[in-house]
Amino acid sequence: MKGLIIYSSKTGNTKRMAEKIYEVLKDEHQMTIKDIRDAPEVEKFDFILLGAWIDRGSLEPKALKVLKTIKNKKLGLFATLGAMPDSEHGRKVIKNLENLLIDRDSLGQYICPGLVDPKMIEKLKGIKGVIVPKKIKEKMIDTSLASRKATEEELEAAADYFFEKIN
Repeated sequence: MKGLIIYSSKTGNTKRMAEKIYEVLKDEHQMTIKDIRDAPEVEKFDFILLGAWIDRGSLEPKALKVLKTIKNKKLGLFATLGAMPDSEHGRKVIKNLENLLIDRDSLGQYICPGLVDPKMIEKLKGIKGVIVPKKIKEKMIDTSLASRKATEEELEAAADYFFEKIN
């Protein structure tokens, strides 16, 4: 089968995840991997894996736009976020990604932790209490500062997940 991995990466986290998935799938399938800015037409592929960083609990805007163009294809979503997948926020993100796959030929979704962009942390620090209550802002900053890159084992688990779904 011919597969396409399209990814959007702000800090390199999602790119690492895409590359690990590609490495695991390329021996069994004709795989193409592309940055979202260079994404080819999807019609010639049997399945698509779309990856992105998480913005406000869902895929970042460019990835959501690409998602809307993918029709009648087996589709899987993968993402990195600045919280742990088993956290309250992580569980909400998983549910949001599951909802994006409703009424599609789903290959499922998988999330891994990822570092929060330092620019975002600085932006959070500058938010005034009127927009975001102080307690929530502090929690967001603490979570962002505690964010980390996915381990090789976590990336391998993501790749294995899609290998099993596709084969």
